[in-house]
Amino acid sequence: MATTGTSFAVSTAFAALLALSVPAATQDIDAFLDRFQAVMTEQGTSVQWAGIEEYTDFQSRPVIALSNVTVGVADETVTLPVVELIEVTEEGDGWRIGTLLVPSYSQQDGDDWIYLNNIEMHGVSIEAEGVENEYGGMLLYEGARLGDLTVNAKGMEVFRMEDLHVEVEMPEGDEPMRFSGAAESFTANLAAAEDAQARAVASAMGFEELAGYFEIEGEWHPASGRMNLSRYDITVEDAGTIGISLEIGGYTPEFIASLRETQARLMANPGGDDSAAGLAMLGLMQQLTFHSARIHFYDDTLTEKVLEFVAQQQGARARDIANQAKGMVPFMMMQLGNQELTMQATTAVSAFLDQPGSLVVAAQPPAPIPFALLMAGAMSAPQSLPQQLGVTIKANE
Repeated sequence: MATTGTSFAVSTAFAALLALSVPAATQDIDAFLDRFQAVMTEQGTSVQWAGIEEYTDFQSRPVIALSNVTVGVADETVTLPVVELIEVTEEGDGWRIGTLLVPSYSQQDGDDWIYLNNIEMHGVSIEAEGVENEYGGMLLYEGARLGDLTVNAKGMEVFRMEDLHVEVEMPEGDEPMRFSGAAESFTANLAAAEDAQARAVASAMGFEELAGYFEIEGEWHPASGRMNLSRYDITVEDAGTIGISLEIGGYTPEFIASLRETQARLMANPGGDDSAAGLAMLGLMQQLTFHSARIHFYDDTLTEKVLEFVAQQQGARARDIANQAKGMVPFMMMQLGNQELTMQATTAVSAFLDQPGSLVVAAQPPAPIPFALLMAGAMSAPQSLPQQLGVTIKANE
């Protein structure tokens, strides 16, 4: 898969985490490793390792194993015991890593620990020195996967996620780069929460443990710089699905290259002036344009459970609580000074509370708006933003 740079949270996290896998080459390992370190620095990640070993795995594939690999992003570093680079070959003007594998990683602090198992990247491309790919020099890969993530706090498992994976379809001609992924399952143990009140609320609503999954999907048009995150949905069983979608412009290969250069400069001067770094990033953000955004919630009994819980606390009926909530909406919206949006919100919330189905807040301006203009509007006249963005609120559609 190819790392598109989506702030797509998941894909970028894999690239940074697995970058620790900084590998070697089949015929000239030293040259490859030198190039890999240089590329990682350009990506904003430092990589060091203590040792290199070569062998064949159980599938008869050639392996270059790096030991005690230290990866740093900003001021944070982690050290991986082993990173396996499987089937590294020369390809075109660079190299291709068939599979980059981190068998496991764990970190413990007293009774708190985190464990990751089977971190993989497939089809990782590294260009030779002086060669930049057509996607702004971003690290490209064909797929990534995290087999298992477990988090324990005070000796209790509080979170577990299984089979997190991301795939990207490289474009042909003028076609967009498409990406998709999912975490097939996750569980969160709310009974282990430190806050006694939070535990009581979760228990009262039958949520001692949350179970669910999430999905992502989107596409990137390198030529035009349009990035469309069409789906980022988190579903919790017996509760509902909350998700976002976002479309921006200006995310061109040139923008990505400038972002990499800025990150590299910041890494070269880690103790430098943070304000200068902020100004540099702000300048880059002003190259982007806002096209649309959407936040949606699809109910699966969560609304009913919340109303029942609040009603029990107040000694009232769930219907009374819903009516109180309806009456509060106009007063909460008054500060925006937008009568049309206030009516939309009041109508949508009333319909949703009467028959919980879906609630959608969307923003789609008549024409794309530069981020610089949005930021200026947010500082000078925040109440005008809903109208400028074309915000709408609808229910049960």
